[in-house]
Amino acid sequence: MDLSIQSTEKDLLAAIEDLRARFPRTQDLYREVCVLLFFRQGITPTANKLYQLVRKGSMSAPTEALSHFWDTLRERSRVRIEHADLPDDLQSAAGEVVAALWKSAQTMSRNALAGFQAESAAAVDAARSGEAQAKAGQAEAVEALEQARAQARGAEELVGQLRQELAAAGATKAGLEASLEDLRGRLADVQMRLDQSHDEYAVEREKLAERTRLAEHRFADMEKRALLEVDRERTTSARLQKALETERGAHAAASERLHADHNAALSTIGKLREQVGALQNSVDTFDKERNREGAEIQSLRVQLEAAILQAAVDSARAEEIRGELQRYRTDAKTRPERATQLGHGSKRQRKPSRIVGEP
Repeated sequence: MDLSIQSTEKDLLAAIEDLRARFPRTQDLYREVCVLLFFRQGITPTANKLYQLVRKGSMSAPTEALSHFWDTLRERSRVRIEHADLPDDLQSAAGEVVAALWKSAQTMSRNALAGFQAESAAAVDAARSGEAQAKAGQAEAVEALEQARAQARGAEELVGQLRQELAAAGATKAGLEASLEDLRGRLADVQMRLDQSHDEYAVEREKLAERTRLAEHRFADMEKRALLEVDRERTTSARLQKALETERGAHAAASERLHADHNAALSTIGKLREQVGALQNSVDTFDKERNREGAEIQSLRVQLEAAILQAAVDSARAEEIRGELQRYRTDAKTRPERATQLGHGSKRQRKPSRIVGEP
């Protein structure tokens, strides 16, 4: 079927090329192409179709030629109707009516002739009566024929109007097809830009994910360092507590002061633990709300730096406490020696008194 369509198109193009050589004038060429399409190919010509096939002159040339073609065709059809060139259906119907009337007239004439043979006067009257009926029938047939002609004129005008509307619809369709092609091109352009935006968004999303992973690694390292500092401070606190327990019995006054310092250190360690807990909560919140890392990460960094600074301060304070403990230990070592020396001296002084006092 595709081969037959291609063959028809090739024949049509060949015929148009032949007409192009025979009719160099643009309007004549468009007129002959209209005749070729309408009468030989059975295709209703349109301005867009004519211009696509001929490709000559401006766009107004096929429109003008097509209008002139329809006007000529309508005028010629109207002339044929006025000369009783009726359509086949109407000619058959009118012929049947005239034939029926003619047969009826013949029958009546034969009856009249038979009666004329019987009675001359009656036959003449019967013949006149039949002739009158035949004339009446002929008048009816003529009237029916005129009505048929009027209906044919109306049908022809309707056909011309429909053909013009069909031509206008073809032009409108061509315009709509051009608009559709334009819209398809725009849609393809928009789709291309959408794909490009999608690719750019994917790249940006990968970059953001990479920055998030780097921030997570940095935060994890900071968290590890903070935990190490906390563990170091916890170990230092435990060691200080043991030292305080050891020195508590021997040094009462120093024990009270060291106890106060120890409580202060424990309070500091508690604050550090609270800060570490807050940091841990911040870490959990960061894991849950990873997409909102900007402001939260900055805030956590500030808090972590403050905690590290506080830990450094506490570490310095612990060093001071450790120095004080060292000094107290030194004092504690020297005090028992002094107390022992003083004790031996008092014993040597009391011993002669006990000798003197013996009975």
